[in-house]
Amino acid sequence: MAVQTFLVRTMSDTVETDIQRVFTIANEILPRYHLPALSFEQMRKIADGPFDLFLIPHIWAEEHAQDRSLAFNEAKRAEIRSAALEIARKHGYDVNPPEFIAGIESSLKETKQAGLRNVLMTTGGRRYKHQAMEKAGIGGYFEEIIDRDQTYYAKEQGLYHLYRKHKLPHMRIVLLSGTASYLKAANNAHGCKVGDTYLEVVPIALSTEYSYNDEATLRAARPKALIHGYGELLPILKELAPLG
Repeated sequence: MAVQTFLVRTMSDTVETDIQRVFTIANEILPRYHLPALSFEQMRKIADGPFDLFLIPHIWAEEHAQDRSLAFNEAKRAEIRSAALEIARKHGYDVNPPEFIAGIESSLKETKQAGLRNVLMTTGGRRYKHQAMEKAGIGGYFEEIIDRDQTYYAKEQGLYHLYRKHKLPHMRIVLLSGTASYLKAANNAHGCKVGDTYLEVVPIALSTEYSYNDEATLRAARPKALIHGYGELLPILKELAPLG
């Protein structure tokens, strides 16, 4: 019996302006804490979503060195999120849906035709994500969206949510992302067993100009493979996770 395979894509690898928005917002937050702006290259070494997960350790570096759980401090998270929302509103980011990366629609069609079940994972909320997808006409290619409610504390939770929801004897998730923390989460979730069910997770790094992290940072997260474009995905899956 063929293993049902879900292809989880992340928002930052679906919309082309996402990384630029992060860059702008982060560099407008940092001066408030008397810190210099990050270069684009510097940011791609540490970028993550949501903002607080990489800005808290950067802003409160000494405190974070003593307490690695600081990024989950609710008061600090609320402080960073409030500032990010204020800046996003100023730039119109919260009302103007971003453009989708060229080639995403054809990739979604190809993977769906190949038997993969497309899922979108984001650390953001649903409101603008749904509107953007409907406007672009690609919403129908995603079976579901896993959002902030499932990924707020750990990206592994989003993968476990999908696993628990479908209750398949053997579930395979191919996670395609240009963000290192997602790839690490995939490795952490791989091999989970609940009763007679088993979760297989195959992390594949997508290194493009839109990726949150640079190629070296992505490789350090230990993906099963690294690709540089959507066209490389199905051929690499034939080797790593045959669909037949």
